[in-house]
Amino acid sequence: MPMRSVPHRVVCLLGLDDEEFPRRTPRDGDDLMLSDPHVGERDPRSEDRQLLLDALLAATEQLLITYTGNDERTNTERPPAVPIGELLDAVDATVRCEGQGGDAELKASDRIRVRHPLQPFDPRNFTGESPWSFDGVALDGARALTGPRRPAAPFLTEPLPELGERDVELDDLVAFVTAPVRSFLRRRLGVSLYDADDEVDDALPIDLDALEKWGVAERLLQACLRGTPFASAVAAEKARGTLPPGALGDGVVDAVKHVVIAIATEAHGLTSSDAEHDPIDVRVALDHGRSVTGTVTGVTGDTLLSVSYSRVAARHRMGAWVRFLALAATDPERDFSAMTIGRGSGRDDVRTCHLKPFSADPDERARAARAELGVLLDLYDRGMREPLPIFPKSSAAWAEARAAGQDPEPAARREWESGYGKWGWIEREDADLSHTLALGGRISLTDVLAAAPAADESGDGWADEEETRLGRLARRYWDPLAQHEQSSSR
Repeated sequence: MPMRSVPHRVVCLLGLDDEEFPRRTPRDGDDLMLSDPHVGERDPRSEDRQLLLDALLAATEQLLITYTGNDERTNTERPPAVPIGELLDAVDATVRCEGQGGDAELKASDRIRVRHPLQPFDPRNFTGESPWSFDGVALDGARALTGPRRPAAPFLTEPLPELGERDVELDDLVAFVTAPVRSFLRRRLGVSLYDADDEVDDALPIDLDALEKWGVAERLLQACLRGTPFASAVAAEKARGTLPPGALGDGVVDAVKHVVIAIATEAHGLTSSDAEHDPIDVRVALDHGRSVTGTVTGVTGDTLLSVSYSRVAARHRMGAWVRFLALAATDPERDFSAMTIGRGSGRDDVRTCHLKPFSADPDERARAARAELGVLLDLYDRGMREPLPIFPKSSAAWAEARAAGQDPEPAARREWESGYGKWGWIEREDADLSHTLALGGRISLTDVLAAAPAADESGDGWADEEETRLGRLARRYWDPLAQHEQSSSR
């Protein structure tokens, strides 16, 4: 702005994208001039157009304007700012290219517009007398892009070699049982998948989406668990700036208040206020020189307490199961139990899942805990060699339906396949990015069930009556927890 009218040999204007320029000027409720506008008052958008004209006239030799021509993720075309589009129209109306005439499609704006490659594997980076890139990997991508189309290769042609870990971190085992396929991708292949926009929204929140509402409720719940009065927790949340202003924010709080207080009350009723809250280091020696080591937090007295505003799902229950086993195997003299508290399947109900000690005999408790950890460690070893068809919600639904004497396929299908529900389209486990990567896209449960059990997935500890690999692994994954857990809702 300060030198917009000073002549320059070259003037560069960067990032003139649509909806970014002219700059947006949201209405300010405190601006009383908006209620009685008059001709001649300042208009920031018109002033921006004047600034553009001043900069254009200041260029004596070259004018360079850049904008994002294509979306970097979807490659859809994105137009320039409206004034730049008007500038290109003016060029077409006043400039005639050599050879242009009649209804020829050649335009002057096409001569001055340069579309740069968006991706490093764009073939244009490697063509012409002066290639822009010398990246060998990107060159392979460009050749694949321009070559003949081939069917997608299998994700893995055969299982990978064993990791050979003698000491397994407790956190790695918990991460595996809560998301087996994602854990394989991250730990074994070093692949992390994200489907969220990391761009910070600096606009004033007016309406919160489901994840943002969950974040508000979770922070209120954790504050209440620390003994903070609910009104003080709400005041702190408003000070964070995450709630909409005024009555809009009060509506969000009112929608979650009942459940937050109910969960906090349930948690306070299950633990003693004077109990110790120290983390516990665990080290469990298993067969063949293997061990599980780590630290368990959230232990209040002899109770492992996990409290969240989330609905109590299979991953929460399996995470508590692994930590409970580690505690019981490390110090069998203490009567450890585990409580997982959160929302239930209904709108306002609270669900509690309780794991009690295996036995009154400490030796029996330690033996049972080590045996169950050995089963999970065997699944972990298998899951670090290939992505196993263990999908927490679908596998739990299969095993629970089988235990109830019902057909497990419809129950698993409801948790696996995305579709329309009461509140619109619902994404389920088939849409998980780790699952789509490992399975080659979204596939139906019928296709998942087509895989037969492996040769070594039978015998002692395996449900040999299951004819599918998903069913057999689901039973080995979920049955031990289901046999020891008690669940209640209120």
